[in-house]
Amino acid sequence: MISYYCIVNMPGVPAREIEVLDAGDDRSAMTAVNAVAHRWIGFDTIELYHGERVVRVLSNPSMGFPAAPLPLSDELSLWDEAA
Repeated sequence: MISYYCIVNMPGVPAREIEVLDAGDDRSAMTAVNAVAHRWIGFDTIELYHGERVVRVLSNPSMGFPAAPLPLSDELSLWDEAA
């Protein structure tokens, strides 16, 4: 059986916390990872997995991460071009 689990990354802490979630699908796992975020105040990121598949990465906006993912651009910028 493949389980849902999350990895909690804290700022300046070399060890990571791994927590197995009681979830049967992606939606219930995302709800469960929100509860984990409330318990781990000050987290950098929380990575949600189903087996080896990444389901979601939750970033903490109070740590300087954007609240929503940045939009992707269709055009290449100077930074995207190969040197």
